[in-house]
Amino acid sequence: MNSTATKRVIGPLSPSPSAYTENVVFTHPGGDAELRCTYERNGSMYAGGLRFRRVRSYRFRAEGHCTPWHIEDAYDTLVEVDQSEWIGELLAAEPSETWGHWKIRHFLIYLDGAGAYEVAAEDVEWLPEEPAS
Repeated sequence: MNSTATKRVIGPLSPSPSAYTENVVFTHPGGDAELRCTYERNGSMYAGGLRFRRVRSYRFRAEGHCTPWHIEDAYDTLVEVDQSEWIGELLAAEPSETWGHWKIRHFLIYLDGAGAYEVAAEDVEWLPEEPAS
C-alpha cells in the first residue's frame, strides 16, 4: 500500500461483526459485481451484501494473506481508498478518457472468516436484506 493512500469509512454491513455463518460469495458476470453473504441475527438467517457498479477490476486476499492495512477500518465495514496506487495503475493502463466520463473508485472490505475484497468500480450500493432460504 502506498503511504499516501487513506481510507474513508462508507458504512458497515448490516450484521454485527462475526455474525457470518456461510461463506461469502463474490460474483462478476460482467459490468456489475455482487458480494453476498448469509448471516444470523436474532435467531433468524438473512442474506445481504453489496453491489458494485461498472467494475473495472477486483482482487481478493485470503485471511492469512491480509496485512493490518487490509483489516484496520475495514473490518465488516466498507471503506473507500483515496489516492490509491492501484487506481493509478488502472488509469495508466487505460486513461478514463478512452472509456467515458466516470470515475474509478477503490472500495475495500474485510470480512471475518473470508478475507479482504477490493473492487475498482464507479459506485457501490447495499443489497436489500432479505430472509435467507
